[in-house]
Amino acid sequence: MKVASRIGLFGGSFDPPHLGHEALVRAALDQLKLDQVWVVPAGQPVHRNLSGHASAELRMAWAQEMFSDSPNICVKDWEVSQSEPVAAIDTLKQFRDICPDTVPVWLCGADSFATMEQWVDYPKHQKACNVAVFSRTGERAVKELSNWECLSLEQWRLGNSIGPGHVIRIDADLPDISATVVRNMAAEGKSLERLVNSRICKEVESRYRVESGE
Repeated sequence: MKVASRIGLFGGSFDPPHLGHEALVRAALDQLKLDQVWVVPAGQPVHRNLSGHASAELRMAWAQEMFSDSPNICVKDWEVSQSEPVAAIDTLKQFRDICPDTVPVWLCGADSFATMEQWVDYPKHQKACNVAVFSRTGERAVKELSNWECLSLEQWRLGNSIGPGHVIRIDADLPDISATVVRNMAAEGKSLERLVNSRICKEVESRYRVESGE
């Protein structure tokens, strides 16, 4: 079977998955002209604590349902299946073992990219992937990190067999949604209709409202 040549990797806690996550993935497919996006929910994040309202398996199931209408988006259990936190560099190593001839594109928001120097084993990432940095609505400043070579979106689209170590900035006007806001609204019994995919909305509302003590 031929392996797709342009694959995006999108990791996150998805606690819970929301329309901001969905918009980023779909913008990546469209603007970067990716063949596939592999979504990798965290089992136990390295740099943050989970809310405890939803298990790793449930968060992954929600992500699978959110993207169930998109054959070029698949959700991987690489991190969920592990008993320990999995760093991004280890996920990149697992990708390399499966697709040794493909350089993945790590998809992230501007806030996540700004903290990359604090990631485990940084800057090994520069030799393992390219990075596409997405901004939320009204957010334009992207922190510069040394030794990453900037590519314009046009250069990326025209390039073939682009090696690792490049960063592409994407102005996608993503909705300004955070998982923290979603959790807080659910805890207060408010509707998540405009924040969470309709296929999982009611279940997310119930899970976070009930387990938050409401």
